Amino acid sequence: MTVAELKNACYTYSKDTPFEKAAVNDVNVKFEQGKITGIIGHTGSGKSTLSQLLNGLLKVSSGEVYVNDRNIWAEPKKIKEIRFKVGLVFQYPEYQLFDETIRKDISFGPKNMGLDQKEIDERVIESIRFVGLPEDILDMSPFDISGGQKRRAAIAGIMAMRPEILVLDEPAAGLDPSGKKEIFDRLRKYKDDTDSTLIIISHSMEDMAEFCDNIVVMSDSRVFLSGTVDEVFSHSKELMSVGLTVPQATQILMELKAMGYDVNTAAYTVDSAVSEIMKLFEGGDKGA
Repeated sequence: MTVAELKNACYTYSKDTPFEKAAVNDVNVKFEQGKITGIIGHTGSGKSTLSQLLNGLLKVSSGEVYVNDRNIWAEPKKIKEIRFKVGLVFQYPEYQLFDETIRKDISFGPKNMGLDQKEIDERVIESIRFVGLPEDILDMSPFDISGGQKRRAAIAGIMAMRPEILVLDEPAAGLDPSGKKEIFDRLRKYKDDTDSTLIIISHSMEDMAEFCDNIVVMSDSRVFLSGTVDEVFSHSKELMSVGLTVPQATQILMELKAMGYDVNTAAYTVDSAVSEIMKLFEGGDKGA
């Protein structure tokens, strides 16, 4: 089931000025309930602008944005409701923290929703657990915790509103491999536990290959490719033609293919690449 959709969506920065630039140009894309969709593309391709159109932080210059079959700009005065349904975590979420304590910061969204204090307190504890932070951090200042903890606290603040769609811009940027894996595992668990929809913007092809169900590839403000992970990564040469790298596992298989080995270059995870390479040892022959 489609929970969000952009139809012929366009957004232009600095319209009618010498600095006019089309950031999103005639984009048509759907996001499915309960799925994790990755948005990838080179810098300036329109990824972050697209995410801000989804929750009404930016208003389309033309075209339409739908959430649960509702045009989000049909009633502009109700756009606040859409922002509770579509939670947006920016590329540097630690800069979203602004209140005196982590508790107050996470409470901010639920308070704006008009919830009573008991419900707010329950959501604060629930969200802090989702992101793996200890409860004793709640009464600390955002300035007294680490960068990684700030990132998790900012994500918790969006989770506390229990959005139906959670959009995260580079949620694992700058984290080491173990930290990256943990944050993605926790996001997946959150999605499974809440039956929500996740949209992840990332430059890491490996992360997207491992974590997502579907992929949208942006290039020059337009959708270049979209489909399941299998479908998108089967177009390795096309991805490379627009300046994107493919997962390292795929690169290795492509090199083996060029050397004459009969391997499936559509494999994109380490496990699937190992399986392909093991077939060569089992067959004992070079050939294609």
